[in-house]
Amino acid sequence: MVSWLNKNLLQDIWKKSGIEKLDSRERWVLFGGIGFVLCFLVLQLVIVPVLDARSNLEQSIARKKQELAKIRELQQEYHILKSEEGTIQDRINKRGSGFTLFTFLDRQANEAKVKKRIKYMKPSTVDGDKLNETMVEMKLQQITLTALIGFVRLVESEKNVVFIRRFSIQESGDKQGYFDSILQIVTFEKKR
Repeated sequence: MVSWLNKNLLQDIWKKSGIEKLDSRERWVLFGGIGFVLCFLVLQLVIVPVLDARSNLEQSIARKKQELAKIRELQQEYHILKSEEGTIQDRINKRGSGFTLFTFLDRQANEAKVKKRIKYMKPSTVDGDKLNETMVEMKLQQITLTALIGFVRLVESEKNVVFIRRFSIQESGDKQGYFDSILQIVTFEKKR
């Protein structure tokens, strides 16, 4: 009964649409147009979204691969720094518990014969997680370039983990051939 109603309903729709009055050429054009519209809808509603999703997924995968490569690079850098930290701690342990940056610089200035040229030495300390960073800002006035270079060579010490963070130099206004210099010299010490 239901199939008979559906059949009759389809026949009524077919008759009312006027399709049977069309000649075969017009029917081919009509069905071709309907086929084109259906293909267009399938393309727009199914195929294009699937291709867009795939493209987005490929771009996301490429981004994630780049992020993973960056993470691996940072991990390698972290391991290198971690091993260097162990080396720095070993050097700090070897230099003895009585080491202070201030006295070290005083001795080096004496050895380089520039102690009389020191205008000031300002020590400061920054607390860190495992090590404290100790810094001394030092101003040297009316010093020759040769004496300054000799002092810098004595100060920078891989063995004692002492390095110059900042260095400024300018020609002294008082005497020609002499310079004024400000150095920020840094080392690390064990937390007490």
